[in-house]
Amino acid sequence: MDPKKLLYMKSVVEHGSFRKAAKELQLSQPALCSSMDRLEASLGVKLLERGPMGVIPTSAGELLYSRAWFIQDEMDVAEKQILEDRCGIPRRLTVGAIVSLVANVVPRAVCKWRAQYPSVPLRIFENAHPELLVGLQRTELDFIIAQTGCFENVEGIKQRVLFRDRLVVLCRPSHPALKGLIAWPELIKYPWVTHLVGRNSSPVEQVTFDEGVSVPNQLSECNSVSFMITMIENSDNLGMLPEHAVATELLEGRLVALPITSRILSRDIAVFFRERSLLDAPRRSFIDCVAEAGARLDRAARAVRH
Repeated sequence: MDPKKLLYMKSVVEHGSFRKAAKELQLSQPALCSSMDRLEASLGVKLLERGPMGVIPTSAGELLYSRAWFIQDEMDVAEKQILEDRCGIPRRLTVGAIVSLVANVVPRAVCKWRAQYPSVPLRIFENAHPELLVGLQRTELDFIIAQTGCFENVEGIKQRVLFRDRLVVLCRPSHPALKGLIAWPELIKYPWVTHLVGRNSSPVEQVTFDEGVSVPNQLSECNSVSFMITMIENSDNLGMLPEHAVATELLEGRLVALPITSRILSRDIAVFFRERSLLDAPRRSFIDCVAEAGARLDRAARAVRH
């Protein structure tokens, strides 16, 4: 398949007109129409339909258009990077991370990485897994740091596990749960606050499913570690966060980690990147710094616990 024809089709879909697309592409309209006819013939499917509202893609055309969009975006990124390299401008590093890692792991990694790369522009974005994946696929992010198990079998995305992370179930020191039986069937009777993992999945829902108990009647979802901590400290809400994210609160006695386990409470944290992405020295170094920071924080948390 000729990539140029994909970009031609992309222009036709976006303009909804062969005439306007031909003008943008600096082609004659007959030449553009002929190119689209050959593309359809090579695939054996209809890609574009002419109607009263202009030219619209068929279902097959929509699929191909989404691929053409990514091709154009990759070309734009490559052009920008070549220009920056030619002008001696350091390429900006853009990293996405889930919210539970931005509180502690990522800042520590940045501090160490900055000692080696003080002048490389850096942007950090925190979000839930689905939004991070979209940003990665659109080449808005160089790579993302997130929990494994959320991007299984996503075409064009590779992963490398960096460290093991442990979630703890948290409550305030005067929480009534501390006076009774600490078991999952009892804990789900309380309200819970949780961060999102997938679009329709939270750690609480994953644990309750795995433990064979019902979801709490009152479940508040958010995208902020500080929001969760405040809710847990000031109410009967329970919550789950990485132990390293609440190390200060646990040490000061503002929060208590309940003595309960589940296999879901242990998770692998990995870097996810596009299969053909270029990871230069600054990017590889950043990934190494994240792996080191995460492993060190996990060891420190386990040392305090034991």
